[in-house]
Amino acid sequence: MKTTKVITVFQLETLYRIMLQRIAKGYTAGQLSFLIGVTPEYVEEVESLQRPFYTSDELERIAVALEESMLHRFFPSVDDNTQLLISVHKEKYNGKWIHTYYSVNEQNEEEELFRLREDVSWEFEDLPEGDDTLSIVEDTIDILLRSGYFYEAKLPMEVFHAINKLLPTHLSPLFTHVAMERMCVANENEYGPLRLVTHQNSAYKYEER
Repeated sequence: MKTTKVITVFQLETLYRIMLQRIAKGYTAGQLSFLIGVTPEYVEEVESLQRPFYTSDELERIAVALEESMLHRFFPSVDDNTQLLISVHKEKYNGKWIHTYYSVNEQNEEEELFRLREDVSWEFEDLPEGDDTLSIVEDTIDILLRSGYFYEAKLPMEVFHAINKLLPTHLSPLFTHVAMERMCVANENEYGPLRLVTHQNSAYKYEER
């Protein structure tokens, strides 16, 4: 996959820092999308320049999701609006996704700026039925539900961090995502105890039905 687009230096450096931290924490683009309360393909489309850059609110949620409390250190200190023509290549090779970013000059020649690699990880639809870890996460969500935690709507990343605080080991956002989807729909004919609350131009949240 290849996309070419004009973006600013600030946007390019911010994308790099977010991707570097996301990959370091073992989060896929889809998992980060879940944590910040946007559609599953949102982060991947921003990273591949197929969607407009993140809003300031989204950047703040990303920093929290990646557990970066020092915003001035996480994001570039100078808002450089110099424009660059950037080409992004994404390909799968030997079990890894390779993301390569190039600058493109007036002669349409590409110069590599940086390259990032990440493991091809499980996504939402890959999780097997009857997974023990998923059952533990569902039980933990049930405890939160009975304690009144969802009386006020919660961001996905708030739920994720609350679950991990109650468990002895840190789990992937994938398990929280699948478990929360199941808690919203009991079966084909019934609603679950939670519901998804969406508002235009803001993150979606979960609340008690």
